[in-house]
Amino acid sequence: MSPRNRWTFALLGLIILTLAACQQRAAFSHYEPVSLNGWNREDTVKFTFGPVAESNSFCEILGLRASLDYPFTNLSLIVEQEVMPSGSVRCDTLNLSLIDVDGSPKGKGVNHYQYVIPLNSISLLKGESLLVNVRHNMKREYLPGISDIGLTLEEQP
Repeated sequence: MSPRNRWTFALLGLIILTLAACQQRAAFSHYEPVSLNGWNREDTVKFTFGPVAESNSFCEILGLRASLDYPFTNLSLIVEQEVMPSGSVRCDTLNLSLIDVDGSPKGKGVNHYQYVIPLNSISLLKGESLLVNVRHNMKREYLPGISDIGLTLEEQP
């Protein structure tokens, strides 16, 4: 292959990689740590997105990172969402299965596992903000092994 063809091939590859990277439409993605020694039921993880510059619809995705120290196969979460300034509120209880029937984590990872939980689609009007609060709803006061809770909002085409 001639040097000119190599440069052309390299430039074409760079353009393709750049275009592929632009296909991700994450408008917001943030993780908040929780104490590995035990996520207290009263410790609410809070996220704020917006105000948005123009009206748009978003897919909401909850992220969870857990270690092998998490003692249960399931996790119950309460997710409260409030759109401001309208004040409309939505509250969901999620019952997540983190371990499959053979005892293997359903998340991806080795010592820490990443779980991705699709939530809802939400439309925000120009100037609106979204407040999301997440807390656990387990009988145990402190949950060991949960390290991070995250929220991603992806623009819908």
